[in-house]
Amino acid sequence: MRLKPAAIVVMILALSGCSARAPNLSGMTADQVFARGLERLEARKWEDARMAFEQFTLSFPTDPRYGEARFRLGDAYFGKRDYEIAALEYLRLSAELPSHELADDARFRVCEAYDRLSPKSQLHQEYTTSAIDHCTALLTYHPDTEYAEQARVIITALREKLAKKKYEQGELYRRTLEADDSAILVFQDLLAEFPETAYAPRALLRLYQIYVSLNYADEAAEARGRLLREYPESEEARELGGSAFFLP
Repeated sequence: MRLKPAAIVVMILALSGCSARAPNLSGMTADQVFARGLERLEARKWEDARMAFEQFTLSFPTDPRYGEARFRLGDAYFGKRDYEIAALEYLRLSAELPSHELADDARFRVCEAYDRLSPKSQLHQEYTTSAIDHCTALLTYHPDTEYAEQARVIITALREKLAKKKYEQGELYRRTLEADDSAILVFQDLLAEFPETAYAPRALLRLYQIYVSLNYADEAAEARGRLLREYPESEEARELGGSAFFLP
């Protein structure tokens, strides 16, 4: 199809505008490309920053700033909320240059990226597990990192989320499906995997209640005793502490 002259003028102007906004990076020096990437990153122009640092890593792989450029490329993706790709860029830095001064920063950003991807407890928790794994890897490879406390906070919160998901699964079996045996197994798994979470005493209370309803006196006594012994300050322990052995 032949374009009309007016349409050609509009297209030329549009392309000129694009060129003004995104200069031809291939004609720039390493210093120019790197500086543009930093400037665009500071301005929160994530896509412009991405293009600059991607160009830098491709064109200047032997430059001493290559590692930082790889990290900043991850930052650009992170700013765009492309957390999976950001994580891959950060991981690439920590794998290619494990002794780089930004290696621990990169591992923490991977931890943060997967934390951002972690969904509500009702959904599949693959990203949650990945976040925990990467936060743990940070603490393993960089035990003295300045991000240690932040990583532990993330791990704690995400383990609570996983415990919540398992607790909700147990409740589904117990209340909706009336499958006590399955509920018992889920609550027992929760106690084995997440004993430090707020859902552990809740699971013990539910086990106690299920055992009582099934007339399993020994199991009920064991669940009650463990709740009072291991979680004495919990609301669930206070609920059972002054009650009779069997719930009404």
